[in-house]
Amino acid sequence: MPKQIKKRELKKGEKPAAVMTVLAMAAGLVFAVLFLILIPDIDRSAEEVQFAKAIGAAAGYICFVLFTLAAMIVSLAAYRSSRQVGDVMRGFFAGVSVFTSLLSIRFMLALFFAGLDKQDMVDKIIGDSSYSTFIQNQAPSFACLVTALAIMLFCGISAVVKLVRR
Repeated sequence: MPKQIKKRELKKGEKPAAVMTVLAMAAGLVFAVLFLILIPDIDRSAEEVQFAKAIGAAAGYICFVLFTLAAMIVSLAAYRSSRQVGDVMRGFFAGVSVFTSLLSIRFMLALFFAGLDKQDMVDKIIGDSSYSTFIQNQAPSFACLVTALAIMLFCGISAVVKLVRR
């Protein structure tokens, strides 16, 4: 009769860290969907629809950043008690994701204030350049935002695997 291999039980803090990482991944997916659906035609629609789209995208961004920050903190706290490399790596990558997503904060603020129809705040955020120049200059921060979303997707998948296997 073959010998049954015991699976290691999750140590204290590992399960909440994995669950928070999955929640951060879900927040990232929701934000990505909101951003892809709401933003492309934001300036082609009615004013109240523009407000809802801008606020929806900004709220998705804020939720993504906050959930990712929480996942980083909980994962690093779990590492302190479990000493599992996976926890520290998820915490590290969540921190990288928070940092790279914060590089897009200027665009998100411009989008938020444009949705509120606060043109003076948008002009302060954009500066001396035109709106089209501002959007073109945001390409590197968009790349960082996509990278942050991809990082959290992979971290979330690893957390799901950890939860399912144990």
